[in-house]
Amino acid sequence: MIEANITQKYSKKPLSLDEQVTLLKERGLIIDNEEKLKYYLKNISYYHLSIYFKYFQRNDVFIKETNFNDVLDIYVFDNKLRVILFEVLERIEKSFKCRVAREIAIQSGNSHWYIDKRYFDNEAEHQKILDLITEKVEKSGELSIEHYKQTYADPALPPIWTVLEILSFGECIHVYKKLKKEYRNIISKSFGEDGKFVANWMLCASLLRNHCAHYSRLWKRYFTYAPQINHRKYGKYFNGTDKDLYNYLVVLQILLREINPTASWLEKFEEITKDCKINLKNLNFPDNWKESLEEIITIK
Repeated sequence: MIEANITQKYSKKPLSLDEQVTLLKERGLIIDNEEKLKYYLKNISYYHLSIYFKYFQRNDVFIKETNFNDVLDIYVFDNKLRVILFEVLERIEKSFKCRVAREIAIQSGNSHWYIDKRYFDNEAEHQKILDLITEKVEKSGELSIEHYKQTYADPALPPIWTVLEILSFGECIHVYKKLKKEYRNIISKSFGEDGKFVANWMLCASLLRNHCAHYSRLWKRYFTYAPQINHRKYGKYFNGTDKDLYNYLVVLQILLREINPTASWLEKFEEITKDCKINLKNLNFPDNWKESLEEIITIK
């Protein structure tokens, strides 16, 4: 492992908009409209755009004939893609929370099953979950939480469907993963899947949701968490580079097969790729990407 040089002092000075434009020109960027570039530098920042600049650069110098509009097309594509995916991910998150709350509650007849340690694999982990939920309930300003506090004294915590509304997607997945296998299976069967796939794919969806929520780059991103691709039915739809964007989209389509099979996000995605002149081969998409993703919804 290469050790970091912690003795170096940061000495870069902030640059004015004019100085930023001059620097980009010196590095070989073709700029048709300086005012347009300044607008984006002013409202997005040089730093954020530099994430996209680097894919057109070698040693900070732009590849010959690189125009700012080339960079802007990718930035706009990324921005529009996050909006499309966020809508899809919202549906998935809501459905997962609903099923975690409903399936065990119906099977057990217990609206507060999460308070009982016998539903969980590990007593210590269960206590951590209860501590988290207690803290969230105490700090929450949601009307449903306030109503429960003002109306009921026992149990002290609200029913599971109210609790999951104030937990993040990731926290809800954590609760699911800590359940005993028999209870995880009750939930996973509502998706028609094995529990290991549901846990993995929901984690992928949660990670992607966080990137969308924080305006992180999706274009040419390789994620830190690999989706489970060795599935008897869906394995053939994934490509070889398991941590890339395409495989995450395969995961979303598999989940939508159960949750919302009529979702029209693929048409919107295709439209923005054409509008922004995006070559999907550069993102490891197969030639038949749309047909392949559509087929996931219809296969028996």
